[in-house]
Amino acid sequence: METWVVVFLGVIAVAGAVQAGFLVAMAVAIIRLARRIDTLQDRFEQGIAPAVEGIDRVTRNVAEISDLATLQARRIDQTLTETLETVDDTVAVARSFVAHPFGGPLSRVSAIFRGIQTGFEVFHQLGQEDRAPSREKRRDEEDDEHLFI
Repeated sequence: METWVVVFLGVIAVAGAVQAGFLVAMAVAIIRLARRIDTLQDRFEQGIAPAVEGIDRVTRNVAEISDLATLQARRIDQTLTETLETVDDTVAVARSFVAHPFGGPLSRVSAIFRGIQTGFEVFHQLGQEDRAPSREKRRDEEDDEHLFI
C-alpha cells in the first residue's frame, strides 16, 4: 500500500507542477495581453484624440452658428414686424385720404378760405346796400311819417 501512496503522491505532485506551469503560462499571456491592450489603447487615444478634439471644435462652432442664426432670425423678425406695421400705417393713411380726400388738414384750410371768401362777399353786399338803397330808405321813411305826430 505504500507504493500506491507514493504513486498517488507522485501523481499529485506532477499535477501540481502542471497546474503551476499553466498558471505561469497564463500569467505571462495575461501580462502580454495587458501590454498589447495598453499599446492599442495608446494608439487609439493618439488616433482618436485629434478626431474627438475636431468633433468638439465642430460642435462648438455649430452651437455658435446656431446662436448667431437665432439672433439673426430674431432681428429679421423684428425688422419685418416693424416694416409691416409701417406698411399698415401707410395703408391706413392712404385709405383715409382716398375715402375722405378733404377730411384732414386740407379740409380745414379749405374751410378757412371758404369762410374768408364768404366774409368778403357779405362785406361787399353790405357795402352795396349802404350805397344803393337810399331810395328805398326814403320810401320807408315816408311811409313811417304818418306814425309820428
